[in-house]
Amino acid sequence: MTSEHDLGRVYRLTIVFGCLGFLSYFCWASLRPAFAFGVGALGSLLNLWVFDWMSAAIAPGEKKRKPWQAGLFVGRYIILLAAGYAIVKTLNVSPLAVVLGLLASTAAVLTSLILELVLSVAGRRRAH
Repeated sequence: MTSEHDLGRVYRLTIVFGCLGFLSYFCWASLRPAFAFGVGALGSLLNLWVFDWMSAAIAPGEKKRKPWQAGLFVGRYIILLAAGYAIVKTLNVSPLAVVLGLLASTAAVLTSLILELVLSVAGRRRAH
C-alpha cells in the first residue's frame, strides 16, 4: 500500500468518526453538543490537512522553503486551541464535546494503524 492510500484512509476515517460522534451526541445529548463535536471534528480534519500540507512544504528537497511555513507547523495548535475555546464559549457547551471532536483524526490514525497491522498479519498467514 502506498502512503497516499493510507492518508486517504485516514481522511475517510476522520470523516466517519466525525459523523458517528455527531450522531451519538445528537441521540444522547442534544443538537448543541452534537454541533460542537461536529465543529471540533471539522477542525481536526482541517488540522490533518494542514499537517499533510506542511509536511510536504517543509520536507527536504529542491523546493524553496519559507520560514512562516515552519512557524505554522506549531501555530496550528494555537489556532486549534483558540477555535476550541471559541466553540465552547459561543455554544455554551461542555468542552468535552469539542475536545472529543478534535480527537477525531487521532482516532482515525490509530484505527488506520490497527487496520494496517491486522491486514499485514493476515497477509503473512495466507502466504505461509
